[in-house]
Amino acid sequence: MVNSTDFPFFILSAYVDLGRLKYFCFTAVLLLYIVIVAANVFLIVLICIKRSLHEPMYVFLCSLLVNELYGSAGLFPFLLQQILSDTHIVSTSACFLQIYCLYTYAQIEFCNLAAMSYDRYLAICCPLHYNTRMTANKVALYIMVVWLYSLSKFLISLVLSVHLLLCGNVMNTLYCNNYYVVRLACSDTTVNNVYGIFTTILSVVVPLVLILFSYIRILRICLVGSRETRQKAVSTCSPHLASLINFSFGCCFQIFHSRFDVSSVPGSLRIFLSLYFLMCQPLFNPVMYGFRMSKIRAISFEMLNKSEIVFVLQGLNETQANQQIYFVFTLLLYLFTLFVNLMLIFTVFMEKMLHEPMYIFLCNLCVNGIYGGSSFYPKLLHNLLADNHLISYTGCIAQIFTVYSYVFCEFTNLTVMAYDRYVAICKPLQYHSIMTPQTVGKLLALTWSFSMLETAVGIILTSQLPICGIRIHKVFCTNWAVVKLSCADTTLNNIYGFVLMLSHVLQTVLIVVSYVHIVKASLRSKAGRRKFMQTCVPHLITLISFTVSLAFDAMYSRYGSSTSLRSLQNFLAVEFLVFPPLINPIIYGMNLQSIRTRVLKMFNNKISSMH
Repeated sequence: MVNSTDFPFFILSAYVDLGRLKYFCFTAVLLLYIVIVAANVFLIVLICIKRSLHEPMYVFLCSLLVNELYGSAGLFPFLLQQILSDTHIVSTSACFLQIYCLYTYAQIEFCNLAAMSYDRYLAICCPLHYNTRMTANKVALYIMVVWLYSLSKFLISLVLSVHLLLCGNVMNTLYCNNYYVVRLACSDTTVNNVYGIFTTILSVVVPLVLILFSYIRILRICLVGSRETRQKAVSTCSPHLASLINFSFGCCFQIFHSRFDVSSVPGSLRIFLSLYFLMCQPLFNPVMYGFRMSKIRAISFEMLNKSEIVFVLQGLNETQANQQIYFVFTLLLYLFTLFVNLMLIFTVFMEKMLHEPMYIFLCNLCVNGIYGGSSFYPKLLHNLLADNHLISYTGCIAQIFTVYSYVFCEFTNLTVMAYDRYVAICKPLQYHSIMTPQTVGKLLALTWSFSMLETAVGIILTSQLPICGIRIHKVFCTNWAVVKLSCADTTLNNIYGFVLMLSHVLQTVLIVVSYVHIVKASLRSKAGRRKFMQTCVPHLITLISFTVSLAFDAMYSRYGSSTSLRSLQNFLAVEFLVFPPLINPIIYGMNLQSIRTRVLKMFNNKISSMH
């Protein structure tokens, strides 16, 4: 018998070997996490910047959404790491940290829903006293009590579990669970069980009783009240009820799954339901509240729709005479870009020898290249055949989001690749212990989530601006072009732009520092110089190509003359969207011997099979 802290790690035995499907599962889970983060951040920022939403109901909702981000952060990075890993182990300290995050997330969720039900009770049953009882200070106090109470109360359970004497370290689950740790104990767990029942009553039963009391009173008022009262109750209480039922269902199954035999339930369904309250609730809440609450829905549509505004893209005005030729050339360029990127992705995916960090990051670079190209080419092809080069406000905002997230993701991915090369060349003996599948998964998740997040904030700030013009002197929408059309103060947008610029300058500094160390290490031996030429030169060419293309566009957008040749303007504007996605797979395919050999082998096998 040993204390739980004496075990260096726990083994999670619920994971199965997915083979090549693990990359598909990783991508699906990563996309879900990005959507969850984007949806919750969007509503949080919306509530913060819109003064009309500075009401108790929306402040409680903001607290709920912050908790969704907290709970998601406790599960998704860990899950992404485990999907890519061949050995599903977790250190003891990380396991208990995850237990703390997930259990406090659940407790905060129930308590926050209880506070929201009390708010609805006051608003519907005591409307004349609502503003005096639900003041800003009281709302802040309730939210502080909910978080501090939930975060502190579970510490006792955690301490009790940490000091248990365990007889094993294998848990049949996908993530760390306090009950599974208690089941591994071979010492007396009476105190844990008693305190577990006590905390369940405080965390679940008491909030549910308060919610039940509130809704009984609300129902009474609705039955005898006016039609307007019933409509108010339905519009504001139905999202809350749906959220409560959804979360309670997920928690109930998790309790049944951990305490009773559910082997008769199909394995895939069992896995889905065990993750339901952690994966679906963070997505369900922003979607449900965003669609069902009329005030949020109206403001969201006002920000993102603005369907009455249609922009005119004037960058293609000089292509009318030869638009068919431009169309064919652009289409061939787009198809070739898709082909070379998909070819490299397919090669890395099919060849097991290429399942290494460097090639996975390269694969991510190609995926981003397809994403960036697809944000630009389809609309350009449509405009080349159209008489009027128009784009709706919604379409413009969507294009800005995809183009800028492509740019941020490209630069962040190149920074990560520079770090990977630094570890490979400067610390070769430690490379595989540092760049583990878990680390690669975290870096990929960070690359995409960080890029989407910083783009989403910029989009929200831009969508707040009133538009006083419709003419954009480019072939596609850019954030700067839309900001220049505003007739309101754009100081906040400019400050955020400088913050983004600073963050990516810091990434540039990291890349420079990495290459200073790489060059120093490479000069020490002939093998180091050869490795530098094979793996770092393609990365440097890609980085320089993308940075120069981006610099041309940024400088010309702000300081270029509108009287210059339109063809030159268009070339400088689209260079960063056309050339990097096209030349990246070609440069890496030609310079990296492993990829070049595999591609030639695949083509030779294809030709041989035809004969």
